[in-house]
Amino acid sequence: MHDPPGEPNGLGNEPADPPAERAEGADKPTRQADEPADAANERKGLRALFRDPVTADQAAAGAEPQAAASADSRPGAVPAGSEKRPASRWQSAGQAGSRPLVSPQLRADPRLRVWITRAAVALALFVGVTSWGGWHVWRFGLTAAVVYAAADTIFRSKTAVVVPASVRITSAQRFTRRRLKIVRLAGYHAMHARTIPGTDHVIDHVVVGPAGVFTFDSQRLDRRLPLRMRDGMLYHGRTSMELRLEHARLEAGYAKRLIETELGQPVAVRPAMVVYGPNTSWMIMRVKGVDVFDGHRIGRYFRRQSSTVRRGSGRSSSRLSAERIEAIIAAAERALPALT
Repeated sequence: MHDPPGEPNGLGNEPADPPAERAEGADKPTRQADEPADAANERKGLRALFRDPVTADQAAAGAEPQAAASADSRPGAVPAGSEKRPASRWQSAGQAGSRPLVSPQLRADPRLRVWITRAAVALALFVGVTSWGGWHVWRFGLTAAVVYAAADTIFRSKTAVVVPASVRITSAQRFTRRRLKIVRLAGYHAMHARTIPGTDHVIDHVVVGPAGVFTFDSQRLDRRLPLRMRDGMLYHGRTSMELRLEHARLEAGYAKRLIETELGQPVAVRPAMVVYGPNTSWMIMRVKGVDVFDGHRIGRYFRRQSSTVRRGSGRSSSRLSAERIEAIIAAAERALPALT
């Protein structure tokens, strides 16, 4: 006789439960224990989602350590954390916000100031005409602005040329050219903007005369800062002029070698730096082998050089003859091409 199901038998043993009921009863405590773990994994996935740009599927999966370890052990697999992660949205926004409003290429364009001036004047015309006649005549203001912009564009296209900075004549070079015309009466011939083949150097002025050969470097400095000597070096305010002096010596050395090669005879070249702006307390000062003087004293500089040659050693060879001056000028014209 069989015992009824669910009740103990005579031996004190409980009957075996049906498989379905056992599986259902076993799942209940497991499901209750897994619920906190799922919530914790979800929170970890959300934190990882805001901290690293991973996908929602990766955050929900949780990336078990054992699975990651097994994946790393495969041949050719990339170690975890070694792959390059893309920048987050906040990083991309920060990088985009740090870009300058005007690109360096546009800022270096010499036409930028012309465009800004044209736009400002056109805007002023529009506002002036519109406010004078009332806002109901804004069309006349717009017409005036457009006509001015078109006329200014046509005029500048026919009269202005975009010239590189290395080719432009600075105000200091222009003043030196004017003053060198005066010393032409004393037998000095000036050549301006002479290039050194094979380099980017341009010698501002090459002067050949009875006292010898000279290379001039014209510089305009801030007149508010003093120009003085200190510890054997020339300073403009707190800025050392060592680089400018070295530049003047370098150009004189280039000119000497090229002219000697073309002429076939030794030639002495004397470097000089002509400054404009600050007042100088000296007439002519020699600093690191370079003559430094104010641009207004160019005539006095050559008079002193000529008198020094005449008083020097008394040798006739110290003063260049007219024939030698002509030969050196021709050699310099060939060795140092003019900047076009």
